[in-house]
Amino acid sequence: MRKIIWCALFALVAFGASASVEDLGTHVRYYGTGTNDNDVLFTTGDISRYDACSLMSTDGAVDVFVSLDGTNYSTAALSLQDFGASTNDPVLLTVADRVYGFVIKARNIRVLQNGATAASASMNCWKM
Repeated sequence: MRKIIWCALFALVAFGASASVEDLGTHVRYYGTGTNDNDVLFTTGDISRYDACSLMSTDGAVDVFVSLDGTNYSTAALSLQDFGASTNDPVLLTVADRVYGFVIKARNIRVLQNGATAASASMNCWKM
């Protein structure tokens, strides 16, 4: 019983109360929601076997932070490629209902809400 409670508490801390993960074999999908600025929408588990990700926020704006060692996270948001833009300029902050992507070899990824507007986001990662 103690182990089940510990696992449940770990899941709430690691993924946030409203975050989920789906292991789909060839890729993994994370998704979650937030209500306040800097809420953690989700934090991935070890994704070092993947090297490319796509991200979409359906509400609000989000920031993406990476950890190369699984413990320490970048202090600046990751630059993303806006797949709907007419230029190749990288962006730091997403806009709702747009798809973004990035190629990276990282241990963990953390997605945070940016601003007061509630945010929902999902991210797929796969091996290229």
